[in-house]
Amino acid sequence: MRDRSKVLRLLTDGWCAPGEQLIFLVGGEHKPGWFGATLGNTRQVPYLPQQDDGLQPPWPLVNARLSAGEFMADEWVHDPAVWGWFHTDNPGRAAAQCGDALSRGKHFSWLACSNRRLAVIVEADARADALKAAEQQKASEGEESSGLLGGLFGKGKAKGEDDQPRAPQHPAGPIETWWEIPIPHVGRFTSAERGRGGEPVEFFGIQFADNSVLEFRLINAPDLVETAYLNLR
Repeated sequence: MRDRSKVLRLLTDGWCAPGEQLIFLVGGEHKPGWFGATLGNTRQVPYLPQQDDGLQPPWPLVNARLSAGEFMADEWVHDPAVWGWFHTDNPGRAAAQCGDALSRGKHFSWLACSNRRLAVIVEADARADALKAAEQQKASEGEESSGLLGGLFGKGKAKGEDDQPRAPQHPAGPIETWWEIPIPHVGRFTSAERGRGGEPVEFFGIQFADNSVLEFRLINAPDLVETAYLNLR
């Protein structure tokens, strides 16, 4: 996983079109946890996308009581394992699609906003390396188990069993766009303090034109709202 400066360089050097100006980029160490979701009358935390690669992000587990739905309003704000939330009446809405892409990309996903579009970009090469390492680890564990069983029962792996031809693997590029929407489809950016207690948490919000909302915890959220509007005028 790259730091923010390296991802910024990739975006400004190759992702942005001529005349396109990058306004903000959020991800990396500032995206340290899971999303929750309100879909109609259903709440889910952590939100688990249907298409999941199985990679385990370096995030803590969500409090078991939250996962069981034992909370009201915004108590989830006080669990540091929950980074953000999206609210919508339909999984086809913009906030749901954005939140789904950010969730599928896990710690390799970033939210990028330019004067033309809002997008989820993913460090595709780093993600591919992580998937490969996970597969190799799984295969190694399987070989150890198979070898042990073969030694015990005389049913080890046959010679040449793994020598089957395989499809060529094409290296992933540094970044991929997993979701994007034109800026006119963003209704407004907001900031708010969430939570119940003496130490409220600052949140940055995106209200889309379809009335769906995505929000995430961010220090100095009001400053980012001001930056966004200054650059979108």
